[in-house]
Amino acid sequence: MFDFVQNNNLAIKIILGAVALTFVGFGVGSYSAAVEDPYLAKVGDAKIYQKDVERQLEGQPTNAASRQAVLENLIRQEMLLAEARGHHLAVAPQQLRNVIAGIPAFQENGSFSAARYTEFLQGRYMTADAFEEQISRDILLQTQVAPYLNGSFVSRTLAERMSALVSEVRDVRAYTLKPEQFAASVKLDDAMIKAYYEANLKRFKTTDQVRIEYVALSQDAMAQALTISDADAKAYYDKNAGEFSSEERQVAHILLAVDKSAPAADKAKVKAQADAILKEVRANPAKFAELAKARSQDPGSAANGGDLGFFGRGVMTKPFESVAFAMKQGQISEVVETEFGYHILQLNAIKASDFESQKAAVVDKLRKQKAAAAYRAAAEKMGELAYQQGDSLKAVETALSLKAQQSELLPRTGKPGDAVLGNAKLLEAAFSDDVLNKKHNSEPVDVGNNTLVVVRVAEHQPARQRTLAEVQDTIRAELVAKEGAKLAAQRGAAMLAELKAGKAAAVAWGEVKNLSRRNPAGTPVAELRAVFAANPKQLPAFAGVKRDNGEYVLYSVDKVQPAQALAPQESAQLGMLLGEMSSQSVMAAYLEQLRQKHKVMISQTPAEQ
Repeated sequence: MFDFVQNNNLAIKIILGAVALTFVGFGVGSYSAAVEDPYLAKVGDAKIYQKDVERQLEGQPTNAASRQAVLENLIRQEMLLAEARGHHLAVAPQQLRNVIAGIPAFQENGSFSAARYTEFLQGRYMTADAFEEQISRDILLQTQVAPYLNGSFVSRTLAERMSALVSEVRDVRAYTLKPEQFAASVKLDDAMIKAYYEANLKRFKTTDQVRIEYVALSQDAMAQALTISDADAKAYYDKNAGEFSSEERQVAHILLAVDKSAPAADKAKVKAQADAILKEVRANPAKFAELAKARSQDPGSAANGGDLGFFGRGVMTKPFESVAFAMKQGQISEVVETEFGYHILQLNAIKASDFESQKAAVVDKLRKQKAAAAYRAAAEKMGELAYQQGDSLKAVETALSLKAQQSELLPRTGKPGDAVLGNAKLLEAAFSDDVLNKKHNSEPVDVGNNTLVVVRVAEHQPARQRTLAEVQDTIRAELVAKEGAKLAAQRGAAMLAELKAGKAAAVAWGEVKNLSRRNPAGTPVAELRAVFAANPKQLPAFAGVKRDNGEYVLYSVDKVQPAQALAPQESAQLGMLLGEMSSQSVMAAYLEQLRQKHKVMISQTPAEQ
């Protein structure tokens, strides 16, 4: 929007958003509750309403969690403002004027423009007082958070230690135990399967499903089915040749370069040079290529006598193109000014299109034109027949030469990725009372891309509880995987204990991989932590991690390579990161103190989701 508000709001959002996790522990539930006023939250005398949250969201779609995050961020801002006002901090009128006057969006030729300021306010339906109050709030917030943004220091010792940790490389090998390796050891009986089924009944309940019949009327399909004669295509081309022109022109030019922001005097000097060359070229056009090689400052074409080859419209800058396509073959232009400087053009050849080269485009255009008219008529007919003979799709099929198609069983969410069977409007029609229960055809549903679909329900399967017999194979496979994961974890933990105790364990280690904290080579975070938690003083060192998919992976740390010094740029980035972490920690502690100091009340009326 404008630099001050944008830059400082960003800083405020970063520092407040960074400490969001600090507040998760107590959340809004730890605040006092209030019911006397439909506000969302209250900090001291300041109230936060639904409209304040909406203003922050700026119309973006959100979920409950993101809306809650916005509310908590507004609470933190109000705590900071309350602290500032408690210390009698305020924004002086001159300071406010200076900040607003310094916003580039309100400036013209480097000076504040009252007209631009007024235009901005009117465009946002905002009064000057409201805007100035917003800027004052942002200045106060910036004042409160600035010490935490700019006041953190990182010791050289800490930076060096972190640099060594980041750049340390460990040579490791891995061995993975998979649940399926223990499938034969899993013992299941019918009682266990039944117990699992009864404990998870909701999982084995089907959703409402329908199998639908539908006919689709597509304008594109109608177009492809049309036959266009050569005579019709030629007649259309002759009448509309300009529409299909792909004319190309071969132009040579001489460029005298000058920056578009150069002073007028400098431009005039270069223009005079171009005028002199133009007189010389017109006196002897045959010398154009020779002069281009000697005088043109276009490195891409000068060596070729200024020749740019053939090009069509839309390739060159607009002033250049306009002149090039207005010239006659062999003509030399006046001096043409573009953002690159001054040009002298010579048109050497014209390559025009003909019917044969444009025939496919002409036929496609005619097909689309004729199909559009036919589609409108067919769409109207489809709607009439679908309603008048609503107990079948036969009439629509016969009248429009369409063939009904049938889907598989579909839930209310449809078939993901399918343009027709995944269309929300079509599914809403299929599950409507008129189509689902009264067995009527739907009205034509627009599924996009100039396609209309009429649907009827061929089969309906209400939601039901699947029987144990239907799902017992699925349950058996799940239990085998679950118990196999337990056995894999048990065996992995036992092997890890043996390895750490120095006992020989039958482990088929994989190939050596070089891992570091900054180059994990695709290693999951939990496993990387385990590898670097292994004691490097006793090699080989071992680590084990249970994965979410039930696998258990063992690591052997065979070698620790000495830490390499970071590049200056990397060291600087690491220092900035450490500084940010320190700032976040201090800021989180400060906000926690403010939360204890300033009374925060949360309304029991929930925010709209």
